[in-house]
Amino acid sequence: MQQAVQVLVDEPAIDREFTYLLPPELASGRVPITVGTIVRVVLNRRRLRGWVTELDAPMRADLELAPISSVVGVGPPPHVVELARWAAWRWAGTRARFLRTASPDRVVKGLPASRPVRLPKGVSDDPSGTPEWVENALAAAVPAPAGGGLPTVVRLGPCGDEWPLVVEAVRHGRSLVLVPTVAWAAQLVGRLRQAGVSTALAPRDWAGAASAHAVVGTRAGAWAPSGRLDVVVVLDEHDEAYQEEAAPTWNARDVAVERARRDGARCLLAGPMPSPDAVHIANAAGGSTRISLTTAPRPDEREAWPRVQIADRRQDDPATGVWCGEALAEMLRSDGTVVCVLNRTGRARLAYCASCGELARSRTSGRALRLEKQQFTDPDSGEIRPAVCEFCGATKFRRARVGVKGVAEEMERLARRPVIQVVGGAAPDATSVGTGPGALDAGAGASSRRRQPRPQARQPALFIGTEAVLHRVPSADAVAFVDFDQELTAPRYRAGEEAFALLVRAARLVGPRSGSGSILVQTRLPDHPVLAAAAEADPSDWLRAEVERRSAMRQPPAAAWALVSGAAAPGYVENLSAGLHAEVLDIAGPADGTWRIRSDNQNVLLDALAAAERPSGRLRVAVDPLRA
Repeated sequence: MQQAVQVLVDEPAIDREFTYLLPPELASGRVPITVGTIVRVVLNRRRLRGWVTELDAPMRADLELAPISSVVGVGPPPHVVELARWAAWRWAGTRARFLRTASPDRVVKGLPASRPVRLPKGVSDDPSGTPEWVENALAAAVPAPAGGGLPTVVRLGPCGDEWPLVVEAVRHGRSLVLVPTVAWAAQLVGRLRQAGVSTALAPRDWAGAASAHAVVGTRAGAWAPSGRLDVVVVLDEHDEAYQEEAAPTWNARDVAVERARRDGARCLLAGPMPSPDAVHIANAAGGSTRISLTTAPRPDEREAWPRVQIADRRQDDPATGVWCGEALAEMLRSDGTVVCVLNRTGRARLAYCASCGELARSRTSGRALRLEKQQFTDPDSGEIRPAVCEFCGATKFRRARVGVKGVAEEMERLARRPVIQVVGGAAPDATSVGTGPGALDAGAGASSRRRQPRPQARQPALFIGTEAVLHRVPSADAVAFVDFDQELTAPRYRAGEEAFALLVRAARLVGPRSGSGSILVQTRLPDHPVLAAAAEADPSDWLRAEVERRSAMRQPPAAAWALVSGAAAPGYVENLSAGLHAEVLDIAGPADGTWRIRSDNQNVLLDALAAAERPSGRLRVAVDPLRA
C-alpha cells in the first residue's frame, strides 16, 4: 500500500506543506521516517530540502503525487517540530527558519542509543552540601502536575559562581542549560564532563544531545533534540545574545521557557540583573507588577560585585576638559590595566549646561535632547523648547564632540603610555593582554575567572573603545565609562537595562569586591536608579522602578510591540487595519519607513499578525525588538 507524507520545504517564502509519496525502498531505509526527518523533494522543477511534518497523509484519487527524491538524514524530533510551529506564531515568522536552526549542520544518519536518565557518578545524590538559596530556587520552580508551571527568577552577583545551580539542576534529571557565549558553554561542558556527567555541547554535538543527561548551548541550544527535559536553566537571561537580530526576532530564553512548560520541567531564569521580561514571564503574563525572585545571601551577592565609583562631572572644574574628569585622570596615570569605554565614534548629540553642568533632558521621557541652533528637540516625542537650562536658567550649552579616536590621542598625552583602540570587531594586540592558559574570554563566566588566575606575564595596558572592548579584553584592573549618560539617556525603551548590562560585563572584567579592581562611571546623572543599583550591588529598586515605568508607558513586556518595515510594509499594514483585530491595535507611523503596531494583549497582536495577508515583496516584522 502506498504511503503519503506531508513535507514542509526549506523555503521561507513558501510556508506551506505539500503531499508526496513515500517509496517503499525509502520507507525501509537506514534512516527511519518520522516527523522531522529531512528529505529532498522536487517542487516546480527545483530540488529542495524539506522536513516531514505528517505521516500517513490523506491522498486524493484524482491527483498523481510525486515521490520523495531521497532521505537526507535525521532531523528535529516531533516535539521540536511542533515547537517551531508555536515559534512561527510567537514571532510572526515561518517554520522553515526555525527548523533550520533546529536541524544539524551536517548529515546525521542515526542517533546514539537512548540511555536511561540516572544520577551521574560525579554528582552526589546528597543535597546536604547544596547552598540553601539553590535549594530554594529549585523548590520554587516545581511545575504544575499537568505541566504549565511558571519559571523561577534567580538573582546572583556578576562574579558569583553559577556552578552550584547547574549541579543541582543536573541532580534533578535531564537538563538544558543555556549561556550567552560559546566560550562559557565550552567551559561549562568541560567541567560537567570532568564530573562524570554525560554532556553535549549544542549545536556542535547535535546527535549526542538526543541522549545526553545535560545539554549546554548558546542561543541555538534552545532547539537541541533532547528528549523530555526535567530542568531548564538560562544563565544571564538578560543578555541580548539570546535574541536573533534578523527577523523573526526570536529569543532563546522564551523558547526555553515554552519548552519547559510543554515538558512539565522546572525552569530557572538566572542572572545578576533580572530583566523586566523575566519578571513578566514568571508572573504568567498576567499584568501584575509583583516581583518575586530567589536571591543569593546578601553578603555573597555584595561580594560578587566590584566597587563602583560614581564621578559626578557637574562637580569637576571645567578646565579638566570635555571627556576627562579628575577621578578618571588619576586612574589613567595608574600602573594597572585600564579599559575605557566610549560608545561614540563620531559627534555626540548630548548637550549640557556650561554653567551648572546639568544634562538637557526631555520633561516627559527623560531622554537626552538634541541641541539644534538655539532650541532643544526630541525626535521621538516631537518636544521642542528653547535652549534654556531648567536648573540655573543659563542659555549657554556645550556638546561633547570627541569620539574614540579623539579621546585616544588625548589619553596618550595624559597617561604618557600607548593606548590601544578597540572599535567594533577590531581585536587588541594579543601581546598586550597576555596569551596562554591564563588568558580568558570576556564571556567565559564568573566561575571560570575564579578557577583560572590572571596571566602572570601580562603587561599593564591602556584600552579605549566602544562596548566591544568589554568583549575583547579578558581582564582588567579597572574599567572606566567615559560618558555613561549616552547609555542612560539613549532613545530606546531598554536604555536603562542595556546600561546595566554594560556594568555587569565590566564587573566580570575586574573581578569581585575582595580584589583590587574597580569601575569608574563618569556621569551628570549620579542619582540614576541604574547607578544606585550598581553602587549598592542591589538591583531591587531599579527593577521595581523599571517594571512600573514600562507598565505606565505601555512598553514591552507590559504591552506587545511589532515593528513593520520593508517595501511590502504599506500593503501589510493596510491588511492589518482591515483585519478582525484592527480595533484593538494601536498602529503608528510610518517613521523612517517603519510602522509600530502595539497591543496590550500579546495574543491579540500575534493573532492579528498571523491572520493578515502578506503581500509579495520584502517585508520585515520584528516582534518585541530589543532595539526600539
